[in-house]
Amino acid sequence: MLNRPNAVEQTPAQFPAISLYQASIFLRHHGQKQAELHSERVEVSRDLRYATFTGNPTAVVFEAGREVLRIRGSRIVLDRQTNDVTVHGPVEVITAQGGRLSAGTAQWSNVAQQIVFQQAVMMALGDQELTAEQLTIDVGNQVLDLSGGVDIAFHMEGAKP
Repeated sequence: MLNRPNAVEQTPAQFPAISLYQASIFLRHHGQKQAELHSERVEVSRDLRYATFTGNPTAVVFEAGREVLRIRGSRIVLDRQTNDVTVHGPVEVITAQGGRLSAGTAQWSNVAQQIVFQQAVMMALGDQELTAEQLTIDVGNQVLDLSGGVDIAFHMEGAKP
């Protein structure tokens, strides 16, 4: 074991099965790229179920081969068995259209095809801004569900401030 100042000692049971630096994982469905996960460090759990990305982790989501979302957080955990993803915050999302979203955490459920953003969610596109405590995006039904102190601000053409 390497001696590092202030390093937390781990028991052998806590050591990851795989530990990589400057790594990426590509997720494909029927050969079509669905997502990419990149970070400075990736650790895969001993049971090979969880891949944990730390050190500037970034997830890129694709639709029909084109990038639609870029998501950053402090830590991203991929459940390789379910393809569920948890992003620990602060979470920052940038869309291909220039929209921005920030939140404390984000969780993707592959089975439900939903992503839930929680803790001080803020969405902005141009002059329009929306805040809420929780935002659930149902990808399959293309529905956004906002809850908890929802505020919407938008600029109306021709209106005086």
